[in-house]
Formats: sequence, C-alpha cells, structure tokens
Amino acid sequence: MGEESDKRSEGRNACDADIEWAYFNKSEVHAARLLNVSQSGGYFECSHPIIPGATLLIRLHGGICGRPTEAPAAPLRTAALGEVKWCRELADRRSTLYGIGIRYHLPV
Repeated sequence: MGEESDKRSEGRNACDADIEWAYFNKSEVHAARLLNVSQSGGYFECSHPIIPGATLLIRLHGGICGRPTEAPAAPLRTAALGEVKWCRELADRRSTLYGIGIRYHLPV
C-alpha cells in the first residue's frame, strides 16, 4: 500500500495527556489519551470507534504537551468542540484501540 498523504495545515506538538470525550449533547463520557495537538486539531487514541463527521466535546484532564524547553505553538485548549475527521483501528495492539483525528470547531 502507498503512503497516506498528510493533510495537516500546521505542525503538531507531541502530547501525552488524559482526556475525556463525549458526543455533543450526550452525557456518556469516554476516556482517551491525547498524543498530539495543534492550534486547529489533534490526535487521540481510545477504545471506542467514532463515526467520522461526529461532533465531540473534549476535556483535558492533565498531562504534558510540547517539549518542556519550548513554548507551545498555541495555547492548549482544556475544553473544545471538534469534528472527527477520521477513525482507524490500530493494528498490532494487545487490546483494540482506535486512532482518532479531530479538527476543532473555530471559536465564535
């Protein structure tokens, strides 16, 4: 298989943070791990598949984002609404995990 094209419009900062996510206007929340972030989106891994196009509410609970010696490129959002752009099952894992790409909705 060929390489996938990278559609990012900006660089990402490495991250290792606990988050929770929920479908917008739903009360059930799920735990996940945020692994990279930018001003306009991010990538996280969780144990639930998520439908591309869904709107999620994401809340950051704590962790480290960016290199400690560098200032972050953009302020880290502690809560955000975003659209799921893609969801992929991750291979070669002991338990089933899904990689999720999300683009934040612009603040109004």
